[in-house]
Amino acid sequence: MKGKNLFWGGILVTIGTLFILRNMGVLYFNWYSLIRLWPIMLVFLGITLLPLRNVVKVIFSVLTIAALFVFLFTTKDNWDRDDSYRWSINERFERDYGDEFESDIANQYFYEPYSSNITEVTLNIEAIAGEFELKEKSDYLFEFTQDGNIGPYIFSSNEREDHPTLRLKLRDNTRNFRHLVNDIELKLHPEPLWNFDIESGAAKIRLDLRKFKTQEISIAGGASTINIKLGDLFNNTDVYIQSGASSITLSIPEESGCEINTTTFLNSRNFDGFEKIDKGYYQTSNYDDAKNKIRINVEAAITSLKVRRY
Repeated sequence: MKGKNLFWGGILVTIGTLFILRNMGVLYFNWYSLIRLWPIMLVFLGITLLPLRNVVKVIFSVLTIAALFVFLFTTKDNWDRDDSYRWSINERFERDYGDEFESDIANQYFYEPYSSNITEVTLNIEAIAGEFELKEKSDYLFEFTQDGNIGPYIFSSNEREDHPTLRLKLRDNTRNFRHLVNDIELKLHPEPLWNFDIESGAAKIRLDLRKFKTQEISIAGGASTINIKLGDLFNNTDVYIQSGASSITLSIPEESGCEINTTTFLNSRNFDGFEKIDKGYYQTSNYDDAKNKIRINVEAAITSLKVRRY
């Protein structure tokens, strides 16, 4: 049995069985719950890569599926249906809604005032699903606009004067993935130094960071489409990506030196303008002499990784 057949066979058996149990009324799950199972893909992929006989790999795969279903049935409360829920009002968001939320489109708006005392900001986002886009500057420190039917998003800040941490997360048990609409636009002030910590599910993430000083980007998640365009306004930028079956495109300035470290299984990769230094390690020819340096670290089983220079 070929490794790739075992990998995809295990994934299809698991997902197909879940749908059968759902249709029979034995087990309920929503799209959010299914998305959170993306690490099972890494488990099956790891089994196929182990230097073991095929019969042993099959046994490991069956045991993995059995353990998964034991977990699901012993934690059934986390998979129960929740068809109605209420939203509370936060002083920093505006939307039109009634007391009950079903599948209507809701609008949220958050902002954080800018202060000249702020030198660095960490932005922590639970992306989950939908489309997230950042490309515009703001006179505020941070602006968040959502058109969607999942939520509410809860916004908080630690109020530290020089280095605040801004957090956006979905309130527990308030996800609706039947007719998903979740379009989010972010705007940032260009003066502070920015760090991004993003947890994504099945999201499309587009970050145009050419107008912002970016120190660190960390993205962890499942089946996402990630498109990041970096600028050259800060000397050292680190990018960390841990992901499932995703498509990732990173654009970097041609004048910046860049290195790529990958400890991952790649179905497709395109590192135009890079030289292979060692296994999983690539570097641009101008890395040592460049004023600005970008370090990219990828640890995941992903569909494709493209790093292009502009």
